[in-house]
Amino acid sequence: MKKTIILSAAMLAVCHFAWAQDAPQPQQKTSVQAVKQVFITVLQPNGGEKVLRGAQQAIQWRATGDIGKPTIQIRKDGVVIHTFSRVTAIGPLSGNRWRWTWNVPATAAEADHYKVRVVSEDGRVEDESNNPFSVVNSKIEVYMPRAGARFRRGSTMTIHFRCFNVTQNLRVYQAGYTQHAIAANVPPDRGTVEWRNVGFSADGTVRFARGNHIIVATMDGTVYGYSHPYELTE
Repeated sequence: MKKTIILSAAMLAVCHFAWAQDAPQPQQKTSVQAVKQVFITVLQPNGGEKVLRGAQQAIQWRATGDIGKPTIQIRKDGVVIHTFSRVTAIGPLSGNRWRWTWNVPATAAEADHYKVRVVSEDGRVEDESNNPFSVVNSKIEVYMPRAGARFRRGSTMTIHFRCFNVTQNLRVYQAGYTQHAIAANVPPDRGTVEWRNVGFSADGTVRFARGNHIIVATMDGTVYGYSHPYELTE
């Protein structure tokens, strides 16, 4: 009898051991941390701008993720001519934008084919201007009419502009109508011109197209600036 009990206990032990081996074991939890992607997008100057030498020019970019203290490169014809390492930028502004001010040298060459490149502190991420900008000695900015402004034909438009290092008098006209000035021999420091018969030449004989750009230029046409596009309504 004792022998039978011992044998039964042994069999139970073997079965328990086999069950323990097959039983599901608790899994240890593991976590995988997603790697944040980092991007830089240069916003300004991004192509077509006229940067005044001897003045200050804002350089702006959008940063997704942490780029640290970036390096700013000024490139001309693909060659780096100025490097500013680990700059302290202002931001983040709205839309994850950052800004840094470039003091443009007064001796900078007047030329096209400049670009800005922004490089992350670790050098892994970068972006540059999509298209070249120019460094100039003088320029004209037309800031009214604003983009998308609408004017009824025959109404009055006030054109606002700023001149930098411009000494010549100015001609104001709508793009495509160079010979039909809205105003001529305007002093560069005046700042505004009123177009009292929007959509028509000064003498009222020429009917202009339905909206375009306003151009303010020196009388010889060597320095000029464009407004944003506007629209005429009837």
